[in-house]
Amino acid sequence: MQKRCITLILSLTLVGVLCAQGPINGFMPKPGQVDLAFTYSQETFDEFFDQNGDKVNRNIDATSYNIFLEYGADERTSIVFTAPYINNDEDNRGWQDASIWLKYRNDRTERENGYHNFITAIGLSFPMSRYANDNLRAIGRRATTFQGRFGWQYDAKYGWFVQVQSGVDFQMAPEAQAAVPILVRAGMGTRFYYFDLWLEQYQGLQSSNNGNNLASGAGSTWTRAGGTFYVPVQRWLGVFAGGALVLGGKNIGQSTRWNVGVVFRAGQ
Repeated sequence: MQKRCITLILSLTLVGVLCAQGPINGFMPKPGQVDLAFTYSQETFDEFFDQNGDKVNRNIDATSYNIFLEYGADERTSIVFTAPYINNDEDNRGWQDASIWLKYRNDRTERENGYHNFITAIGLSFPMSRYANDNLRAIGRRATTFQGRFGWQYDAKYGWFVQVQSGVDFQMAPEAQAAVPILVRAGMGTRFYYFDLWLEQYQGLQSSNNGNNLASGAGSTWTRAGGTFYVPVQRWLGVFAGGALVLGGKNIGQSTRWNVGVVFRAGQ
C-alpha cells in the first residue's frame, strides 16, 4: 500500500497555470495500469517580474482545470498525456497546450535500503485550440515545444524518496527558444498519507521581452517552490491538495497557486 500511494500521487505533477512543474516523475505504473487525475487550480499575482527581473504592477487571477493520464505500456515504458483548460478572463479562456510524453525507465538498481531509478522521457506540447495569443492576458503563446527529461530518483524501502530531474525545452514555434529546467523533490509516503516538497529552477537560454503577454514559458526564468499532500480513500481513489509560490525570475508573475484534485486508478 505504501508504494502504491507514492506511485499514485507522483503521477500528479500536472502542468498547471502559467507553467508549473511538468508531468514526469521517477515512478513507473504497472503494465496495463491507468492513472487518471483531475485538478482544479487557482493562481494569482499583483506584480510581474519583467525582462530585467524588476517588478511591475500587473495582475492576473487565473483558474485552470487540468486532465492528466498515464498508461503503463510495459514494465519499463509508459505514455503520459496532459490537457489544461485555463480561464484568465472572459476574452482569454479555453483549452491551452496539451502534451504527450513517452517515458522510459533506463535502470532500477537495488541497494540495501532502497532503489536507484533512472528515467528518460521525451514529449511534445502543442496548442489544443486557436486561443488568442496577442494580448497581455492571453492564456499562452500557442507554442509547439519539444521537451526532454532525464531524472534520478532514490526510493527508500521505508517510505521516503529524493528526486532530481533536468533536461531541455525547445520551443520550435512561433519562434525558436530553449530553456533548461531543474527540479528537486523530496517526500514520504505511508499507507495513510503522502507529502512532498519541491524546488524548481527554470532558465530561459535566450533573452526575451514578454511585455505583451503575461504567460510564462520559453524565454522566461523563474524559481518556484511548492508541496503536495495526498490521502488515499480507496485502492482506486485518492484526493490531494497542494500549493506553490514563485520566488523570483524574469518574464513571470510573482504568483501564488493552490490546487485540489482527485485521482482514479484502473488496471492495478
